[in-house]
Amino acid sequence: MSLVELTSASFDDFVSEHHYVVIEFGAQWCAPCKDFQQVLLALQPEYKDFSFASIDIDRESDLAKEFDVMSVPSILIIKQGVIVYAGAGALSVEVFRDLLNQARVVS
Repeated sequence: MSLVELTSASFDDFVSEHHYVVIEFGAQWCAPCKDFQQVLLALQPEYKDFSFASIDIDRESDLAKEFDVMSVPSILIIKQGVIVYAGAGALSVEVFRDLLNQARVVS
């Protein structure tokens, strides 16, 4: 599996078409981003109800500015078009699994 690469043109449609969305803001030069993407890829088969995507902040600087991304990796979890988590930093599999589970129960 892989992460869907989002652009300014595809962002709104992608978010509106999926109930749960995980977005990782990263950059090619960011080693922690590459490590965190492995966490996302490891959890993707377990969380089939979530759609996993990435945004390259260098190519999509407008999206990075729109979501106030100040450091990478940064993560958004969106449920039915509403951001239920926004944070920066690479997380472990266990911590991120807990965030995904919490996102399911947020009303």
